[in-house]
Amino acid sequence: MPLLMVRYNVAEDGAEKVIGAVERAFAALEEQRPEGIRYAYYRRAGGTEFVALLELDEGIENPLPGIGAARELQATVAEWVVGQPPAPQPLDVLGSYGWPADAPTRRDEESVR
Repeated sequence: MPLLMVRYNVAEDGAEKVIGAVERAFAALEEQRPEGIRYAYYRRAGGTEFVALLELDEGIENPLPGIGAARELQATVAEWVVGQPPAPQPLDVLGSYGWPADAPTRRDEESVR
């Protein structure tokens, strides 16, 4: 199961645009519900640094390129990224305990307020 990380910074003006694109991409994933994928997106609290983690089951092709909202997310990141364009980096899992499969999102937290 490959585990990939993408990490990047965006211009301050672009942070909300990236957040909106992330929310649309995850709404599309919820609608399409592709099998064999675990995907999480994080932002450093209040900042402009983003980290995405993607894990695919063995033998599963990445479904994200086939999802329009995920392609829109990539285009939005490319527009606002500061520095080098983000590139997926493989990670070695050294340990994991209670990793939240369905961690609350910003949208979930805002709906509680």
